[in-house]
Amino acid sequence: MALDWIGVGALNPSPVTAVMMRGSRPSWAKVVSTDTAPDMDPSLSYPTRCQARSYIWSLPLQRAPGLWPVPSRALPNLASLTVPVNSATSYPVVMRSRKTSEISPSFARFEQVLAEPWQASRALAEGGQRVVGLLCPNLPEELPHALGLAPSRISVRPEPPTRSPEVMQTYCCTWVLALLDQALKGELAHLWSVTFACNTCDSFQNLPDIWARSVERPGPEQLYSLHLPVRTDSSAAEQLMVDELAAWQSWLEQRADTRLDPARLVASARLYNTIRAALRRLAELAAQGHLPYAAVQAAAVATQSMDRVEAGDLLQRCLEELERAELPAPDDDRARILVVGGYLDDPRLLRWLDEHEADVVADDTCALWRTFQRAADLDLDDPLGDMARRQLRRSPCPVQLDSARRRSDDLLRRVRQHRAQGVLLLPYKGCEPHCFDNVLLIEALERQEIPHLTLELDPQLGSWGQLTTRLEAFVEMFSTDLAWD
Repeated sequence: MALDWIGVGALNPSPVTAVMMRGSRPSWAKVVSTDTAPDMDPSLSYPTRCQARSYIWSLPLQRAPGLWPVPSRALPNLASLTVPVNSATSYPVVMRSRKTSEISPSFARFEQVLAEPWQASRALAEGGQRVVGLLCPNLPEELPHALGLAPSRISVRPEPPTRSPEVMQTYCCTWVLALLDQALKGELAHLWSVTFACNTCDSFQNLPDIWARSVERPGPEQLYSLHLPVRTDSSAAEQLMVDELAAWQSWLEQRADTRLDPARLVASARLYNTIRAALRRLAELAAQGHLPYAAVQAAAVATQSMDRVEAGDLLQRCLEELERAELPAPDDDRARILVVGGYLDDPRLLRWLDEHEADVVADDTCALWRTFQRAADLDLDDPLGDMARRQLRRSPCPVQLDSARRRSDDLLRRVRQHRAQGVLLLPYKGCEPHCFDNVLLIEALERQEIPHLTLELDPQLGSWGQLTTRLEAFVEMFSTDLAWD
């Protein structure tokens, strides 16, 4: 990591503090104290505010070769870095390492896939596997996996759509528009089939018909729509879910010219349970402040796109490396945030929070926590029933009619469980279920006087500057020790 500046200065008038800088911007490292104040030339210094919640006097390195060293014992369990001042002298400084692949080398594979998750399913197809594209994390992946197929949740490119506005109104869900745009451009032609989860929102329910008329491959004969129960508290919901899963199984068997072996379904469930348990362990480490939540995002999103056996083995190696490593110590000065929303595939937002003194301690999003919160304990007597019960007992989704009270109660429970100081609501623009749901969630949060911020996103994270400005103001709400000298 190239560090161009180190700032040193006195506060009121002591102790002396230091903060590392990248160029003219602070690197958001923790400010640490030195033992003795160096002599400083005020004519060379200028005031700058850093995220370490104080005002400091900062000096350019090239104009201040006599800066005092920061003792490495000031912050235990942190990575030690060296910043060169001139050819003859260097001084040690310390900062918390937040890049998970620096602690667990195997984790670099997840970060690589997260950078372009839409390429992972293409690699599976090029390797000879029949890839089943899934458009909702609420679909049980064990079923196609047990049939020898390769389930892969479709991720969208962070690019503005250019073709989909020709066949779908631009006020529709921005995620659906981006997905359809990729299909129209032929970027999903490698998929062996696509399964839609209907009974969700207007945009999604109309998508299969528009896709069948407008997209050449995957064509109409490769598309399947699974109708999920809208109510999960109904006595008929479980039977409806079982019937829908059985129909999906029959369709996949016919297309793949094979029959499902119940023993293989149980084996697939065990593999997925191993993956879910590993992801839950990563989420625990993030909640405790030892890892950035971006690590959970990288592992979860990549796993949904990769070969599952490879993903399961990789997760186990990562956990072993993390258990042996000296993990960064928790920092109680950082804001604790819980994130709520739909798909959260773009890594920029969670990384920004981590770099700006905020720890995401938990999430309630479609593609992260909800996918690994429960195991699927299947037996040979009623595997589809066991699978249906797991799906219905997960944290409720905004598209389910019985979810309003359950989601509010569940959110408040998790805020208390993880000692979250604030909640970040991240609906996609045009996502009606999440936007309607957020009204009820906000009412529950305000009754408990829990700070919250709503940011409407699109897959491109447009208006990034405005988003980060609002995020920075939200994070600073939890800074009680800012000095405005």
